[in-house]
Amino acid sequence: MSERFTPLRREDLDDRQGAVFDAIAAGPRGSVPWIFHLFLESPDLATRIQELGAFCRYGTSLSPDLSELTILIVARHWDAEYEWSIHESEARKAGLAEPIIAALRNDERPAFDDAAAELVYEFCTKYLRDNDVSDALFAKATAHFGRKTIVELAAVLGYYSMLAMAIRIFRLPPER
Repeated sequence: MSERFTPLRREDLDDRQGAVFDAIAAGPRGSVPWIFHLFLESPDLATRIQELGAFCRYGTSLSPDLSELTILIVARHWDAEYEWSIHESEARKAGLAEPIIAALRNDERPAFDDAAAELVYEFCTKYLRDNDVSDALFAKATAHFGRKTIVELAAVLGYYSMLAMAIRIFRLPPER
């Protein structure tokens, strides 16, 4: 792999790591993605991260396509190829249009035919670019989605940014 990351083997884990590994594999992901191999160095952290991640990916009020749009925006922002490698196909499965995925891959502004997707794009890219959103954009997004969804959108942005930072620090390669 790399000097900073090597996938773990289940049989090499201690009891606590193994229990967390098994819990992740039994959850909605159905496997243990490499990012969790990294976090298993700290089993308590891995437990908390995977629980938050399961919520951010599967439990928010964002539709699956908008959630995956957000994740791809974050992956491209941080140039986190591992994250992109996982979520590009997940975005397709969630119904995100191929031209949108291609534009994001090329770091271009997609053409949207859906106002909600365009609003998520504007909100996320504005925040990631400027570390802020204007009052007008916040009001528009809150009026469209409701406060709960904007809170969850902020959590998705933060969670996947945290993962992207670890991906970059430990140089996780794309998982193929």
